[in-house]
Amino acid sequence: MSFIISAQDYEESKKLAALVRVMNSLGHNPATSGNYSLRSKTNPDIALVSESGIDKSKFTEDNFLPLYYQTREMHEDYKASGRKSSDETDIHLTIYQITKANCVLHSHILDSLLFADLFPGKQFATIKNLELLKGFKGIKTHELEINIPVFDNTQDIRSLAEEVKPAILSQPNSYGLLLRGHGIYVWGDSVEEAKRHLEVFEYIFKYYLNSNKRIG
Repeated sequence: MSFIISAQDYEESKKLAALVRVMNSLGHNPATSGNYSLRSKTNPDIALVSESGIDKSKFTEDNFLPLYYQTREMHEDYKASGRKSSDETDIHLTIYQITKANCVLHSHILDSLLFADLFPGKQFATIKNLELLKGFKGIKTHELEINIPVFDNTQDIRSLAEEVKPAILSQPNSYGLLLRGHGIYVWGDSVEEAKRHLEVFEYIFKYYLNSNKRIG
């Protein structure tokens, strides 16, 4: 069956592509880094994942490629195209497999690396008592702890994708994961919600990097 993107998915991909370009201007994607995706709203088997090696200042809705997120296979119409989805596609597809997320953002913003360095050898970065935690979906009070899973960087993305599963499933109030020396993955129910969650993480990073507090 030929792949024809629905009007609804096309509008979402345009919205996310515009966000990618904005994020690039803010330092999230140096040297073509970072990757992004959407769960299709009209095809229950498909995720639209950003194409590898694209300058994010020039990224458009046409730079998303359709993959079956359960089998990790590219749609048949694209297999012979020579185009390649992000090297970190498996992380995106794993998040769709085990959560209800509809959008995943992967940023290389410098503060995420510096923040992760505050937790050498730890499996989680624990944060608490910040009002802006209420920016995360479902959080109604600052009086709780959020555990952000933290992993060592690796080029074995398939193995990492399996490793992150139990960590994500064990932390229903956390919408991100950190890779030391690499960056952060953030997700949400929509492009807008994923963007809001990323803004919360950025605020948290700046708060702790500019304070004398040690956490976790």
